[in-house]
Amino acid sequence: MKLDGRIEIAAPPRAVWDLVVDPVSLAACVPGVRDVRQVDDQTFAGSITAAVGPIEGDFSFTSVLARAVFPDDLEIEVQGTDSVTKSRLEAHLQVSLAESATSATVLTYRATVNVKGRLAILGEMILRATASLMIAQVTRCLRSRLEPPAGTAGVAAGRDAL
Repeated sequence: MKLDGRIEIAAPPRAVWDLVVDPVSLAACVPGVRDVRQVDDQTFAGSITAAVGPIEGDFSFTSVLARAVFPDDLEIEVQGTDSVTKSRLEAHLQVSLAESATSATVLTYRATVNVKGRLAILGEMILRATASLMIAQVTRCLRSRLEPPAGTAGVAAGRDAL
């Protein structure tokens, strides 16, 4: 299954980058993720509780920062196993950042996700729906952590004009 998209965040690229390359901080934005721990400089492990269609379970996962070159070359490899069905998940994620014309940051992502085992039987439609819900929650969290509170940008701009 392939997933791709763009997320616009009203924050500088460096602030967005610093959050997304820190797996412990990023984990706080991913629903169900817990127990994230650093294995070495590039490898992190943890678990995620997720419901995929009628099946809810825990995935233990390992995430490797394969490449991290600010601002446009972040590659992450993820492998996980579901505790209920013993299904396996492998994902390859590419992320890049660019500053938009409005000085916001555009985060572009592309992911290839392969699921093997009983979860794969549920089909791509259910897996894609679950992924879309999770991406929406991550987007809201990133924005709430990185964007200034509503109304403060105009106030600050007004002060600067004085």
